[in-house]
Amino acid sequence: MLLRAPRRACGPAVSVGVGILPRMGRNKRKSAGPRQWSAAAGARWARDARIATARYLREAPFARSWEAAKLTEAHQNRAMHFRRQVPDSDRSAADVTAAAVVITGLGYPETWRPASWEVVAERVVADQAQSLAGADLYILSPEMCDVVIAAAQTLTLDDLSLLSDDDLPSLSGLVVLPHPLLVRAVSGGLGDDRAYQWHAPVTMPRPTSGGEFEQAPAVRITSYHDTFGPVRPDTFVALRQHAHDQGNPLPPLLTDGIRCMPFQYAATEEQLRNHAQFSATLRATGERMRSHAELWGLDEDGVTGEYTPGSEIDDTDDSFCMRFLYAFWRLCEQRITTTSDVEARHAARLAAERAGVSPEVRVVRLRPANTTAGDAAAGEGRDWQHRWIVRMHKVRQWYPSEQRHKVLYRGPYIKGPADKPLLGGETVRGLVR
Repeated sequence: MLLRAPRRACGPAVSVGVGILPRMGRNKRKSAGPRQWSAAAGARWARDARIATARYLREAPFARSWEAAKLTEAHQNRAMHFRRQVPDSDRSAADVTAAAVVITGLGYPETWRPASWEVVAERVVADQAQSLAGADLYILSPEMCDVVIAAAQTLTLDDLSLLSDDDLPSLSGLVVLPHPLLVRAVSGGLGDDRAYQWHAPVTMPRPTSGGEFEQAPAVRITSYHDTFGPVRPDTFVALRQHAHDQGNPLPPLLTDGIRCMPFQYAATEEQLRNHAQFSATLRATGERMRSHAELWGLDEDGVTGEYTPGSEIDDTDDSFCMRFLYAFWRLCEQRITTTSDVEARHAARLAAERAGVSPEVRVVRLRPANTTAGDAAAGEGRDWQHRWIVRMHKVRQWYPSEQRHKVLYRGPYIKGPADKPLLGGETVRGLVR
């Protein structure tokens, strides 16, 4: 189940109790990420971003207003979907069912009956701040990020059903990308993903073969946008300015979607059909919101930097975040990656201690390829115009001792000039300025 905010936008009216905000001038500040990636600079940005975001979640009233607005919208979308499925159903029954789906999809018990979405938002934000502060922090090198993207695009929903708790490198983690990753959501909105977080264990209900429901272990996954990234729809620029004017400037990482992913669970045909129908509802809602925005004279497709429309990842089944993390977890377990720690200086350790987070950062890189003299000679004099992934392919390996399959990647390594675009798995989906 997914709880997702609009992709960097809230429609023409910002639904946090402030009415309709006027159009603001575009903030010229760029993403705080390093221009030229290095392990030290990437670790410093990730560490500072985690500290600022955790503090914002703990202290900023605006964080609760933003979360309550997202919860309200998620509930409305679910209720609309249920009413379309059963046109003659009672409206209040659809609202109750939708509320239960949203709450359990966040990993909370279905017996919880909060008085309002503001109450839920308070708990969600508090839990998010706590898990973010305690998460193991990872950063990816640009080359490793390219490989994870390519690997994620080979995964299917059947592959995701193989996920087990022992696939996680740690119970709680945050992986920060070297650059914003442009992703087109199922609703049609464009987002710039900058980090993904996971936390386990949580539980969520899932149907049994007998038609009943059981509590099953799961992992809670959160995606974050780059607040100062390239995607700049007018409504988001207005929202960011309003938060600043209220004394609650947005943190570097802004929560986008929260979901729970059960371990070792394959969706039924009926659930897949229901998901496809819900996706259609989200697409229709997104198209309607964009039409309203155009009537208000708002530009909801604003992107800065060298962006080519159509070059983003098209997340048609709303599972890219899960596929990215699963690919990352599986690659971390294999011999194609190297992981090292970045030393934290005294100032960084002091800042982390004050924020109640660990200063440690793990850098995940692609293991260097073993090249031979013949390989080097073969490449001399060639003006390669791209990079490509050599011999990477996915297999579902059977483990007799565990009586289950695991996804493995054979290879990979990247060949070609470091400054050229990556082929295979489409292209690099980030925007580096």
